[in-house]
Amino acid sequence: MLFSVGASNQIIQLIQLSTLFMTRTATEEISLQQLRALAAVAETGSFTLAAEALQLTQPAISHLIKRMEEELAQPLVVRGRRIRMTGAGQMMVDTAVRALRLIDESVGACRSQSQLREGRVVLAVGHLTAGALLPPLLGRFSQQHPTLATTLLDSTAEQMISRVLSQEADLGFGSDIGQKHSELATEPLFSERMALFVRDDHPLAQRVVVDARHLESQPFIHVNPDANVWRAVSRQLSSMANVYPRVVHHVSMLSTAFGLIQAGAGVALLPRYVEVLMPANLRAVAVTRPILEYPVVAVRLAKHPLSPAALAFLAMARQHMKPPRAGKP
Repeated sequence: MLFSVGASNQIIQLIQLSTLFMTRTATEEISLQQLRALAAVAETGSFTLAAEALQLTQPAISHLIKRMEEELAQPLVVRGRRIRMTGAGQMMVDTAVRALRLIDESVGACRSQSQLREGRVVLAVGHLTAGALLPPLLGRFSQQHPTLATTLLDSTAEQMISRVLSQEADLGFGSDIGQKHSELATEPLFSERMALFVRDDHPLAQRVVVDARHLESQPFIHVNPDANVWRAVSRQLSSMANVYPRVVHHVSMLSTAFGLIQAGAGVALLPRYVEVLMPANLRAVAVTRPILEYPVVAVRLAKHPLSPAALAFLAMARQHMKPPRAGKP
């Protein structure tokens, strides 16, 4: 996922500020501890009070300031009954305060993310999976991590791949994408049996199971035809049942496929878990010889670490995405 504009500006400011704390060699770099000591002395007007604020000894504070003065080749503090900053010292204090605020904010944000107190995860999810499986998973995730934000991008198979590759999305969920994208890593989550979805007055609607050979003459509605899973299904049907499905409609959305089935425009092979979204006048009939499987996978960039929020969502998906009846006829 790309940095936000605000985060990018903050990083640029940190880089610019850091150049002010370095002389020409790496051994002369000004440390954060020295900057904190100088800022504390300026704020409290006392080496002793600065030491108490930073939980250090007074000699340690004095040593840090002295080293900084040596590295910058000029005094930063006017010592006496009343501690004051020199012109160079005040310039360093002003810069140190800004830099330390930015650094502390960034460190705090990183810690909050790692502790799952804040963060965001973007999901690119295939249409069949998004409507049927993601709502209960997102609800569970929100209950467990109420301060984390989630964004779901309904996607075709190609859109899911593109969004993960471009880092628009942290994770993708959907059917197996095959092996053609070496930059991506896929993790199998579960496999669901496919069924024939028909209108309730269709000649096959009253059957419990239909032999794949009876699919030869059916007009098919193909949902998300670019998905790799359909090529595997077509190979199975042709090699094991000598069936070559006659596709009459190509659609991207499950709701469109259901509408066409309701209109009597055809039938569709779909994973059984979409039954939860099926209109009342449709039926899902098991298919056998061969049994057709619909593998669901998680997709991520192979060499890019996930954020804590994305890791937490993936862990929950491994445990809870699989529907209770997945894999059963």
